[in-house]
Amino acid sequence: MPASSLFFSTSRTASIVAVLLAALFGASLAFYLYGWGVIDPTNVHWLLTEGDPFQHFIGWDAFRRDEWRWPLGAIPQLGTLIDSSIVFTDSIPLIALPLKLFHSWLPDPFQYQGLVMLANLTLNAALACVLAQRLGARPLNAVLLAALVAMLPIVTLRGLGAHGHEALTAHWLILLVVLWSLSLRPAGGWVLLRWLLLLAAAVLVHFYLFFMVGTLWFAWWACQLWRKGRARQWTGLFFLLAAGWISAVSVLAIMWGAGYLQYGLEVGRNTGFGYYSAEFLTYLNPLSAAWFFDGDLDGASRLIPGWITRIQGQYEGQAYAGVGVLVLLTAGLLVAVRRGEWNELKELRLETRVLGVAMVGLFLFALGDRLVIGKMVTDIPYPEWTRILTQYLRSSGRLVWPLLYGLVLLALVILLHKTRRRTVSAILGVAVLLQWLDLADTHDFIRDNLNQRVAAAASGPPFAVINDPQVKAWLKDSERIAYLPGDDLGALKPYMWLAVRHDLPLNVAYLARVNTKALVNATRPEVMTLEQGRLELGTLYAITDDALAQHACEIDKAKCFEIDGVTLVVRVK
Repeated sequence: MPASSLFFSTSRTASIVAVLLAALFGASLAFYLYGWGVIDPTNVHWLLTEGDPFQHFIGWDAFRRDEWRWPLGAIPQLGTLIDSSIVFTDSIPLIALPLKLFHSWLPDPFQYQGLVMLANLTLNAALACVLAQRLGARPLNAVLLAALVAMLPIVTLRGLGAHGHEALTAHWLILLVVLWSLSLRPAGGWVLLRWLLLLAAAVLVHFYLFFMVGTLWFAWWACQLWRKGRARQWTGLFFLLAAGWISAVSVLAIMWGAGYLQYGLEVGRNTGFGYYSAEFLTYLNPLSAAWFFDGDLDGASRLIPGWITRIQGQYEGQAYAGVGVLVLLTAGLLVAVRRGEWNELKELRLETRVLGVAMVGLFLFALGDRLVIGKMVTDIPYPEWTRILTQYLRSSGRLVWPLLYGLVLLALVILLHKTRRRTVSAILGVAVLLQWLDLADTHDFIRDNLNQRVAAAASGPPFAVINDPQVKAWLKDSERIAYLPGDDLGALKPYMWLAVRHDLPLNVAYLARVNTKALVNATRPEVMTLEQGRLELGTLYAITDDALAQHACEIDKAKCFEIDGVTLVVRVK
């Protein structure tokens, strides 16, 4: 079978309708899971009941209200001791940077966490449909495959209501790089510019997605270099080499401008690589040690019991595929074994084979420095020189996602070319129904979790300190907020809110890669100043340590007020 036969087109109208139906399914799933209360950009108080999503919102809210700086994504006033950026609040610079231009026209406050989930589920389904059709699927089968992809737990459990990492649900970036890798050849500067734009978009969404996209792009680029070198097309080879270096330099410049280098706090060398990894059988296991599986939800699957791995941090690498996807993969495997003409693999394009190798490489790296199969754990020591990579990819378990998409697409191709069209439709239809049934409890958990949060915050902020008249009066006379000693991240959220909403600098903040030990070390000089009996005029102190609060309240001209378990202290004139 010629490789070119993998790509054929049906009626253009039917193809477009299929993509629209797939997008509609993704959008409908988003509304089903999150509801208008979460998607409504003017509804923000429910975010105060969240963890990471609140961090993402407050980073954007601080950024939009601040002046333009360099780097463009810098927000030094949100954690003056950290000097961070919207990159480390995971506020999705791809959205935050252009939206800041419209700050004065946007509602205030304005959140896009729910809109991001709506957009990502819609785009994930639409791109899956496009990719399936490019691989030879008829419109109906492409829509069914898109429905499977839209429901993958690596998206729904990664987003709001569970892990709360909206940026990491933008799997359309992975699907797009797969689509282009299979269909694009160097045809001048426009093709390479498209790749650069994709790399730029990925790095402005999230670094982990950029690493996946960048690895797959590199595989495509290396294939083109090999082709040009083998054909001794030296001009084309030089052009590709130059384009690769230009892409790398451009991405580094974009990272600098977005604020990737804007981090003023030393968090130590304990990166967690190997702890936040993936187990070898992650696609089969619906259980996790993650907090959101405690109590109300036993596991991601209604049909498969699963097991808890020995490494608790492997919830980051949890990538249960769902019964529907497992049925599709099993069907593809059985058909391949029964009717396999393995010589056809030799006819696959070089790009297809190298793309598969890159996906497998990402999967192996995702396992970290230990191989976990059920209860068996085997250490795989990495050489010290790899630390330059592992320290920035501590949550390596996430890198199993591309291979799962690759396996799904491979199973589809096998079925398309080894079975009848009606058989493929029947398998995909059954797979979609089983996927929905299997994940029904997970969907209900996400819906109930978010509905409860939205309902609880419907009457106003869930922290009394935000609307307290005494606190508001003190904030009017304050020039900054000092949160001490910085080891209680749970009570920090309302003070981040108050600091941003009153345009006041805050000494510390809850950001990515920050731990309480680092914050306590950073605030130690200010704590020592209080212990020496000195209060700064114009500073509102929020103190969570009882002994430190008592000492501060005994200082001359100190005025104290306790609320929500935190002692507020100001110096009166």
